[in-house]
Formats: sequence, structure tokens, C-alpha cells
Amino acid sequence: MKKLIFSAALVLSLGLAGCGEEKAKEEPGEKEKPVTETSKEDATKQETSAPVTKEDGKLTEEKFKQIKEGMTYEEVVKIVGAEGKVLSETGSAGEPHHTVMYEFETDGVLSSSTMMFQGGKLINKTQVGVGSSDVKITIDQFNKLENGMTEAQVFEILGGEGDLMSESGNLKMYTYAGEKALSSAAITIQDGKLMNKTQMGLE
Repeated sequence: MKKLIFSAALVLSLGLAGCGEEKAKEEPGEKEKPVTETSKEDATKQETSAPVTKEDGKLTEEKFKQIKEGMTYEEVVKIVGAEGKVLSETGSAGEPHHTVMYEFETDGVLSSSTMMFQGGKLINKTQVGVGSSDVKITIDQFNKLENGMTEAQVFEILGGEGDLMSESGNLKMYTYAGEKALSSAAITIQDGKLMNKTQMGLE
């Protein structure tokens, strides 16, 4: 009887010892797991971090289109990603007709852009060389344009929208490149209708 009790106790002791060993083996793994997960999380954060591009702080065509009349200087700077350089100033800050023209650095070669603010609000934006429209214009298309046509009619004749060169209120100016080198055309739309057309070197 004593042998039976001793044997049962021995089996129980071995069983507990075995459980203890398994638990001891599991504990190091459990301690290492958070470290591994943390490392993976850090690696993921590094991979998903947005890289700094050369466009940061420079005016691009996309940014130019986001800028709307009536925005404050601070709102424009937030879109561009950098401060502008004062080109001219009339009046004093706080006055309703205080007018300031800023130049912003652009991402294109031989390109430029200016923004005019009056009373703290944007009243005009202009760019040269920032747009990337691939719509070309010919002399035949130019001759078909008639003042008074709607903006939609003009774009239908020309095959699309050109580069938005300037916008001030209801007045917009678009530029188009010609098929020949250094040839181009400009159209002015006011209140949704063609007001003026100009061309140079079109064939």
C-alpha cells in the first residue's frame, strides 16, 4: 500500500515537474514575442513614412489648381508649402485696399508664379511654365474661335482645356502651345464666354 502511495506521489511529482519545465520553456518565448512585434511595427512605420520630395515647398500645377480666389495668404502658403517673396505692396496692413503681390518658387524650369492679395484675400493668381497641358492648337482652330462663344464651345473646338495661366474673379486666361516651336495662343474667358484671343506663329 505504501509502495502504491509512493508511486502515485512520484508520478504526480514528475507530472508537476514536466508542467513546470513546459511553462519555463514557454515563458522566454512569451517575453521575446512583444520585442519581435515591436520590431515589425517599427519597420512598418519606417516603410510607410512619406518621403520628402523635391516638390515640397514649390508650386506645382496641382497646387496651383487648388488655390482659389478669396483664400488668405496663410491658406495659400499651407498649400504651396513655403512662404512667398514680396514683389510689391500698396497701402498699410489692416486697410481694406492693402495690396501685396507675392512670388512663389515653382518646380519648372524658366517657370514663375505670382499671387496678389487685397485686404488679406487672394484676388489674382498667375503662372507661366507651371502647366503641363498637351493640347495643341492650329491656325485653323484659332480662326474658328469667335468672341462670345461659351467656354464649353471653345474647349470643344480646341480639343480640351489649355494651361490656366491666370485667374481673377470671373476672368480666366488659358494658353495653348502650337505645333511649331515657339508658336502659341492665348484666350481670355470672362463670365463663361470668350472675350479675347491672341496668337503668335501659328500655322
